[in-house]
Amino acid sequence: MIESDRGIVRYPCPEITPGEFEQFVAGELLGAAGAAVDDLVVAVHEKVVGADGVYDFDATVRYRFAGMAFLVVVEAKLHRNPIKRQLVQVLHQKLHSVGAHKGVMVATSSYQAGAIEFATAHGIALVTVTEGRFVFTTRNAATACPTFVAHYHRAGSRGLVLSADDEDYADCVATFLLARPSP
Repeated sequence: MIESDRGIVRYPCPEITPGEFEQFVAGELLGAAGAAVDDLVVAVHEKVVGADGVYDFDATVRYRFAGMAFLVVVEAKLHRNPIKRQLVQVLHQKLHSVGAHKGVMVATSSYQAGAIEFATAHGIALVTVTEGRFVFTTRNAATACPTFVAHYHRAGSRGLVLSADDEDYADCVATFLLARPSP
């Protein structure tokens, strides 16, 4: 995290392309839920027909749980500056147009307060993904650090840190990001 002279917090972008980031979000982050739900299908740049047009989402997640089919729409933002409320509002509008069950925004930067407030009010999951070296202030040099760590922003709390190294990673992704109902 880098703070500018104006007090604005910025995160250094990982050294990947936007397309690689979308693939990471789809495969590594969301694809991990396959162990916790049935018939998981994660697609990158799926075009979904909505009530007012066709939308190309950075990723879509389709799965079945307890005999019901679910659709989660995902936007991946490889940004340095904090994510603004307007981007979350656009995702919310698209979510309703296509009849999705959940919206998820995954970014490499933080979120402005208005974005968090709007997402909380409308049930949109916000996730910040950073390279492990940006997460730890201090750590044991012998401790292996995961390549990426995801921070899930939860209303009324400090949030949740998700790491592929965690035993319950698949369940956490399914529950918090894909809105899988409790079994």
